[in-house]
Amino acid sequence: MSERTVFSSGKGLPEMFCTLTAIPGESFAVECKALFDKYLNQLNGFVPVWVRLHLSDVTTQGATAREIFKPFADRLALVGQPPANGARLALDAWHLSKAALNINGMWHLENYDLRFFNTETLSSSGSFDQMHEEFVNVDRVISADGGTIENNLHRTWIYCRDVDNNYAGLVKARKNYFDRCNMTADTHYIASTGIEGQSEKFDRLVRMDSLAIYRHEKTQIQYLYALENLSPTHIYGVTFERAARVVYGDRSHYYISGTASIDKDGKILHVGDVRTQTERVFDNIEALLAEGNGKLSDMKQAVVYLRDGADMNIVKEVVDRRMSPETGRIIVRGPVCRPGWLVEIEGIAVNAQGDKKFKDFI
Repeated sequence: MSERTVFSSGKGLPEMFCTLTAIPGESFAVECKALFDKYLNQLNGFVPVWVRLHLSDVTTQGATAREIFKPFADRLALVGQPPANGARLALDAWHLSKAALNINGMWHLENYDLRFFNTETLSSSGSFDQMHEEFVNVDRVISADGGTIENNLHRTWIYCRDVDNNYAGLVKARKNYFDRCNMTADTHYIASTGIEGQSEKFDRLVRMDSLAIYRHEKTQIQYLYALENLSPTHIYGVTFERAARVVYGDRSHYYISGTASIDKDGKILHVGDVRTQTERVFDNIEALLAEGNGKLSDMKQAVVYLRDGADMNIVKEVVDRRMSPETGRIIVRGPVCRPGWLVEIEGIAVNAQGDKKFKDFI
């Protein structure tokens, strides 16, 4: 399994994806410093757009993690999702070559701009109000950049404390906000993951990471549905896209939303059977990628979420068999939004399936 995967089209900007899981040690500080040192050795000419740490106890570990990863404080994201191997932290990160220029959190490329960001603190309480506040803040940031949520927000990661109880509130708030933005089932939503994940403050029930892209044409965005495998999300009351493809002149990026064992009617498949559910997840991801001229081997990184960490060995066997050794991955505990789903996988794929009518990713 690769921990560092590089993509280069030979024309545009090289990219690097990194996924690391700590080795269980004597203390969190020891594990975290060892992982940080290992991460630094992976950079080798690349700079991170984001560094996301998945911690076993984010409330007590957050301050230490922020201090150790202080050099990347402006692009650091923390979420409470224990690694399934018993370690205290894991990492996923996306990087561009040092040719990219970061000014006040905006990456200014020759042809495009992009921003990864999140909200440090919230003033509201409850999952509905906190989700609403998150989108208000995202709207403010993107508007200040001269964009809109509809045109420029392309990927979100939503982490919900106690997802079994609090997911319904965030779903309702997200739908309400999208309605305000004229985003419906007839237009489009946003590629997204909504999963169990704790924040540093125990009363923060919702936390969201966002990726915005600017200076692209609308026709560069293709939403992937794979309707023979998966239902539209709106038929069971949620509002996100299964996957989004961003086509550049020299490559395509594929943002695969959190994907579970679901069929074309929106029903859970293989209830209680984590092995077969994992197989179905890969079938669904393959179908999504194929719709956009992509393959499973194009995946550069993946995050595997388990409802029960005891299922790790079963799920890992399937993951290692179905996924390319070149695809970096981490496995963490993160219950999915429906209790019947035992496993969910998200990821990013990149390939050279570009379109010359668009500008290169540079």
